[in-house]
Amino acid sequence: MRGILAVYKREMGVYFRSPVAYAITFALLLFFGILFGDSLGTASQQQAPADSLNFIPNLLTFLMFLVAPLLTMRLLAEETREGTLEVLMTLPMRESQFIIGKFLAVWTFYTIILALTLVYIVILSTVGVLDTGRTIGLYLGAWLYGGATLAVTMIWSAITEDQVVAAFLGAATVLVLYLAEVAAGALGNLSGFGQNIGGFVRELGLQAHFGSTLAQGVIRAEDILYFVFMIIAALFITTRIVEVRRWRS
Repeated sequence: MRGILAVYKREMGVYFRSPVAYAITFALLLFFGILFGDSLGTASQQQAPADSLNFIPNLLTFLMFLVAPLLTMRLLAEETREGTLEVLMTLPMRESQFIIGKFLAVWTFYTIILALTLVYIVILSTVGVLDTGRTIGLYLGAWLYGGATLAVTMIWSAITEDQVVAAFLGAATVLVLYLAEVAAGALGNLSGFGQNIGGFVRELGLQAHFGSTLAQGVIRAEDILYFVFMIIAALFITTRIVEVRRWRS
């Protein structure tokens, strides 16, 4: 536990000193603010319900194919390129502690970004009535969704020392998981075995466990477990990659 905490503190310090992290946060909040202000003005003229404007968490999850790779691309790739990964691996800690510490740091930074969007909930609550259940499910889902995509993109940061390559491959992976439901729909039009494959592909996708359930306020144990298992599996793979690299060095 001490090793995880040490890595966590180190990485949090790096994030709060990183101009890239601040630029990502600023760009997201500026983009969300412009969209929210414009939508709020339009909705007030059309007398639309306040709950229809609670779209920011949904938008953030969609943008995770860009945000997650940008936040994780340096976590291990930069350490490998600069030769500091081998030095860190000589410290008295297990690889799993090292990986978990880094993951918890980037997930915490993402959580801060998500928490900042709660200001829109406060604004909406003053102009209308929000569906509390849907809001809780939406934010819980966005938090778990973010954790899963961050864990998945960390794998590529461990594989390559090139941050650009890690970011590109991470973005492609998240997009594939996001679009799995579209592929499942195409396979579902087939008969027999194709439909079974389509159902399997759909269950592997991110949207099947967020867009139609948590984002609508429907909190199911199977959806929460999906994201938890996704995080655990991705961290396990990343740890094995780092172990192999340590063994070779």
